[in-house]
Amino acid sequence: MELDRNQKIINAILTFIQYAGFALFLYFTPWIAKGVPLKIIELLGFILAFWAIISMKNSKINIAPKPLKNSLLIKSGPYAIIRHPMYTSIIIVTIPLIISSWDIYSLLFLVFLYINLILKLLFEESLLKIHFNNYENYMKKTWRVIPCIF
Repeated sequence: MELDRNQKIINAILTFIQYAGFALFLYFTPWIAKGVPLKIIELLGFILAFWAIISMKNSKINIAPKPLKNSLLIKSGPYAIIRHPMYTSIIIVTIPLIISSWDIYSLLFLVFLYINLILKLLFEESLLKIHFNNYENYMKKTWRVIPCIF
């Protein structure tokens, strides 16, 4: 699947914003939440990320939304319930960090990062629909990021 010029630009911008934004967020906030309950939530986010990575070991993963040639649609592990468990894990990990080190600037930055994640996943799904013939059926059986909500 080859992207047109505009899609390539969108692909690069959304990917850059996500990773640069997450790196900046982690630079300005503590990496470990305060308090046992928040640490447990944060740990659950890391466990979900690890599970998602293990589940997609046989696919050709890509940090950018563009599907790679010969990539496989993974529908097992957390992908059986959530289409974007890596995004879910980012949300689960960052919420306790915001709660434990409350700062309006970090919160605003996180909202900006979440908006970017939503735009990125919508763009990614538009590409996945083209790349995988059965992606729309898969969409009907799974949640995007948060079960029963989104």
